[in-house]
Amino acid sequence: MTIRKLLVFGATGTQGHPVVEEALAAGLEVRAATRDVADARARLTASAELVRADLLDAVSVTEAMAGCQAVFFHLNHMPDTGEAQQTVDNVLTAARTHGLERVVFTTSGYCGSAMPSCTFVDAARRLVAQVLSSEVPAVVLQPTLYLANLVWSHIITEIRDFGRLRYPPLPAERRLSWTSTEDQGRIAVACLQADVAGEAIDIASPEAVTGPELCRYLARVYGREVHFAPQSVEAFANDLSYQTGSAHSAQVISELYAAYARLDDGPRVDTDALQQRLGIELMPVSRWVEDRLGYLLSLYG
Repeated sequence: MTIRKLLVFGATGTQGHPVVEEALAAGLEVRAATRDVADARARLTASAELVRADLLDAVSVTEAMAGCQAVFFHLNHMPDTGEAQQTVDNVLTAARTHGLERVVFTTSGYCGSAMPSCTFVDAARRLVAQVLSSEVPAVVLQPTLYLANLVWSHIITEIRDFGRLRYPPLPAERRLSWTSTEDQGRIAVACLQADVAGEAIDIASPEAVTGPELCRYLARVYGREVHFAPQSVEAFANDLSYQTGSAHSAQVISELYAAYARLDDGPRVDTDALQQRLGIELMPVSRWVEDRLGYLLSLYG
């Protein structure tokens, strides 16, 4: 199997952009699918081919896929919604039409086998089963909590103004694996050639940490003491509803964190085994906070 050209949906977003950059660095041709070509042209390297497409528009998805051997996509909606189902249907139909050699799908949230039942987990698992049982070789990535969530504006404000990290809404002693979208991009590109078709793979960045340990890393970047003071899941849901403007999304995501809280430990991922299997090097959480978060904060002034 030789993947020469990759189609990336959501190419200017937090999840898609790292895949574009990593694929180009690996010498692949990249077609970047976006609903706003002018915005994408300003934000993406000129090496990426741009195409206008919407995951909810089956015709545009099929047209965007022509001439590609692989596709990366994630959901722009909660997995229990009709829009999420339509997205998966459209991508799989188009992939079958063009005989793609690899589909890479990320659930954008953890739904591994140890996770208790909740709306997000149950719906994500149904979509995972659909993707893996399709007629095209597919792999599903199941990431733990995203480090990019630490750049939410209200989290930045809480740390800068009060030296307080209230996220995630989990016990202070809970040691868990986090996932950077940059590492997700590295993993996604590695999965284009690896023998992983038909698998759902738990992914994360190296170095599982507790809330207080994460705060010590953050303190070095912010230049002040940072204390871990996690919200309750209920308070988290209220804040999220305000931040997203969607009561439904807030409810589904808060239920996911309540399910995390019911785990005995973690979620945890064996990143050593993951790196060895895929032949890649991932970035430890402490280095991501120092390098990547520090850079992102500099952009916000």
